[in-house]
Amino acid sequence: RIEFAPATIEEGGGVFITLVGTGRCSYTIDFGDGATDKRSAELPDRLRHVFAGDGEYLVVATPEAPCEGVARAKLDVRAVNRGVWGLAAEAGPDGPEAGMVVTINGRGECVVSLDFGDGTIEKVSGTLPQTRNHRYERMGVYELKATAEAPCRGEAGLRLEIKK
Repeated sequence: RIEFAPATIEEGGGVFITLVGTGRCSYTIDFGDGATDKRSAELPDRLRHVFAGDGEYLVVATPEAPCEGVARAKLDVRAVNRGVWGLAAEAGPDGPEAGMVVTINGRGECVVSLDFGDGTIEKVSGTLPQTRNHRYERMGVYELKATAEAPCRGEAGLRLEIKK
């Protein structure tokens, strides 16, 4: 069988495709977008592919003898890549004393739980990326965390130091 998982921007983006099985196998994988790759690997085999655009693709892995069994799976790139990829913060336009601008990086229509690290948790919903303004009352180091709710995926963390 074939499984899919999103690849973060730091990993080069795109989609991780895993051909599940056991043993060494040579096979050709057709990504459904006109690209193919001939591989020889120990299964399970994980590879990354960047699709040119959103849409549905039929991914097909065809083995060479003595391996058997053609694996097929439909991939909706929008669904796999929907979720949180990263978290960033910068001083607002009036400086850090007035507040920080926190950006939830990602893709898709998602609900995200954003923990500012100071006891404040906000539910953010809408199309990612999203930004929120937050004012920290005290100097210190804060651990921010953004966690996507299903059906979106992913979480991101950020360590932020506030100096006044």
